[in-house]
Amino acid sequence: MKSLIFSLFFGLLAFVIACGSVSKTYPEKKFYLIELDKLNSDEIPPKGTAFKIRRLSLSQKFEGKEFVYRRDNVNFESDFYHTFFISPSANLREEIAKGLLDQKIFEFDANQNARWEPTHFIEVSVSDLYGDFRNEPKAILNLEAFVYTETGLNVTLLLKKNYQKSISINKKEASDLVVGWNRALSEILKEMQQDLKGKIQK
Repeated sequence: MKSLIFSLFFGLLAFVIACGSVSKTYPEKKFYLIELDKLNSDEIPPKGTAFKIRRLSLSQKFEGKEFVYRRDNVNFESDFYHTFFISPSANLREEIAKGLLDQKIFEFDANQNARWEPTHFIEVSVSDLYGDFRNEPKAILNLEAFVYTETGLNVTLLLKKNYQKSISINKKEASDLVVGWNRALSEILKEMQQDLKGKIQK
């Protein structure tokens, strides 16, 4: 009887230890942000111009914080352990606003200061934000941008364009993916500067 009790005790102890060791194998959850490098520009922003990002939306497939990877033609998966620190829509909104100022496309950000009446409005619709891990890994960022002015009921569209970026990255890892997204967004904003050149006036 005693031997049975000891066997049960040590068996239970071994189970508890095993469970403890298994729990330690879970990877640490990591958080990331898309962050642009300083986009230096020699341009002079049109005096008195102020933009307001009226809307920035993401496809429902990518609006969650968890990173999304495409493994094959029909299989997407989310990564619980690698996520955005804030919502991707808020992250992109902040970085796009910063980039528009750095690129000297506008003089002021009306979202940051209520004293400035917006002279131009911007809407952004992000259709794709994921890591393409099917073959050679790539960071995918596709969006459509609208830039327009409003005078009373009159709306003048200055820009309507799809920007599609597929940036090769070194490894199928979250940190490399973020570096790719950073580069993709930088390239989009540089293109936007050229597309809007001469069109932005107070």
